[in-house]
Formats: sequence, C-alpha cells, structure tokens
Amino acid sequence: MPITRTLMALLIVAAPLQLVAQENDIGDIDMGALNSAIAAQRQVSEAQRQLIVAENLTLTESESLDFWPLYREYRAQVAKLEDRSVAVITQFAREYSTLGDEQALRLLNDSLKIDLDHEKLKQRYVKKFAKIVPGVMVGRFMQIEMRLDTIARLKLQTAIPLAM
Repeated sequence: MPITRTLMALLIVAAPLQLVAQENDIGDIDMGALNSAIAAQRQVSEAQRQLIVAENLTLTESESLDFWPLYREYRAQVAKLEDRSVAVITQFAREYSTLGDEQALRLLNDSLKIDLDHEKLKQRYVKKFAKIVPGVMVGRFMQIEMRLDTIARLKLQTAIPLAM
C-alpha cells in the first residue's frame, strides 16, 4: 500500500514541530523556532503531497490533463487558508502567556472560521473535480487529502500548548 510508506515520510518531516514543543517551556515560546517549525510542517511538501495523490489515483491520460491543473488550483486555495492558520497560531504563541478571555475567544473564532472556510472550499472543489473524474475517484482523492490534512494537523496541534 503506497500511501503508508509515504505517510511515514511525512511524519518524519513533521518532527521539528514536536521538538519546538518539547524544547520550550510552556510560557517561553521561541517565535523563530515556531515559525521555522511551521514552515517545515507546511512543507509537508506540496510535491510530496502531489506524489502521494498520484500514487493512489489511477487517472487516464485524458483525466490527468484536466485533474492536475485543478488540483494545483485547489492546493493554492488551501495554501491561503493555511496562511491564515499560521497567522492565528503565531498570534496565539505571541500572546500565550498574557492571553485574556477576549483574545482567546477571538483567536478561537478565527480558527473556527478558517475550518469552516476549508470545508466550504472542499465542497466547491468536489463539484469541480466531479466534472472531470468519476465520483469514486473524487471520493478517493478527498480521502487522501483528509488523511494528509489530519496528519499535518495532529502534528501541529501537539506543538501548541493548551491555553492557560
């Protein structure tokens, strides 16, 4: 099963995030290290991600011609959402030790809005992908995407301390 081998590689790439969480005291977050770790996590490389998708989808030549440009368009839209997430995370890290109720709720609501926007984006793109590949293929593609997203999110969440 090719996805398992590649997912292990992704876990190794995400390891710097856990190091940041382990090396820093809860109240002493090194922003440079955090930003580097986030960048490393985000580089759960688009090329690697595309390789995982390619390994696990059997596209005809005709389907490939339409699928891959749409895939890159989709991932560019996801990257914009990831940029917003990084902004929320870094703001939380900066304000962590002095976080008040109002700030905590604002950051939480920002994070929930990003999650909602990501779900809406997936729904829009499911419709677009369904116009060029069979529904089963769209479902398989989204399963792969969601698995990769879950792994990336888990690694990121383990590096973020709980609010005080």
